[in-house]
Amino acid sequence: MKPNLADPRWQTMAWQDGFGVGNAVIDADHKRLFELFNEFVTAVNEFRADSEIQDVLRELLDYTDTHFDREETLMREHGYPDYTAHKALHDSFVRQLHDVNSALDAGGEKGAFVLGFLAKWLSGHILGVDTKLGAYLRDRGVEA
Repeated sequence: MKPNLADPRWQTMAWQDGFGVGNAVIDADHKRLFELFNEFVTAVNEFRADSEIQDVLRELLDYTDTHFDREETLMREHGYPDYTAHKALHDSFVRQLHDVNSALDAGGEKGAFVLGFLAKWLSGHILGVDTKLGAYLRDRGVEA
């Protein structure tokens, strides 16, 4: 299936200052996640080989794991009260992303699903729960 590039699922996402949570480490990770998401969108839009698309998605998966480990360490070190719920969201996202990666058909509906799923989760998670985490860390003087 040829992607409909007017469909927002197939478009890159620009980092905006409003996505910042006020912690330099977390914000740098989020920016990198946006870059990897955009690489994935570009790979799909350019009809690259499935193996290339899966390589980009695998890199996104690996970096997501690294980022979640960093966030979860910060939460534990600073006694974040919503740690358990936040970690559960991370775990759920990673499971879903691994499931999608295993079944990815980059040129078809699964590719569209992956893009929509990632875009919604990336912006929604950052603007929702990560913003709360950033505020909590700032209130405790944790900047990086």
